[in-house]
Amino acid sequence: MSGFPWGAFAQNLALAAGAAFAVMLATFAVAVRGGVHRIVDVAWGMAFTAVALVTFLASAGEGDEARRVLVTVLTSVWGLRLAAHIARRGRGHGEDPRYEAMLAKAPGSRDLYALRMVYLLQGALVWLVSLPVQAAQYIPGPLTGFAWAGTALWALGLFFEAVGDAQ
Repeated sequence: MSGFPWGAFAQNLALAAGAAFAVMLATFAVAVRGGVHRIVDVAWGMAFTAVALVTFLASAGEGDEARRVLVTVLTSVWGLRLAAHIARRGRGHGEDPRYEAMLAKAPGSRDLYALRMVYLLQGALVWLVSLPVQAAQYIPGPLTGFAWAGTALWALGLFFEAVGDAQ
């Protein structure tokens, strides 16, 4: 990629990892206090939003401003919608059966096992899966028709995701 600011992007990678892990660690603290680890599923969407916002701030002065805003808004809308849906769906329920079964077999402390096998793993996955979001913030040059076609595809996907969740 000609003109891609690799040095700034490398610094961003660390900041984005910090954002993803900060969301997961804060969620872990809330989960331990409340005794229910199912809230980590809510944090999944919130962590993508945090990474997009941190990357937007870190990429100031780099990349195309319109692309930076577009990527941040699309990622944040998706992440917050998903987090809100999962939070509503899980309200008033106890522990998720998946986590209950996994933690029942945990060697030693259930909470430390959950931290290692759920929260830190999901934080790493958020960072990895969000690499295209992070890189897009640093791409120079104006938006093209591909960006708008991608935005239309995003909107269609979000619509079907929301309809599927409602069903």
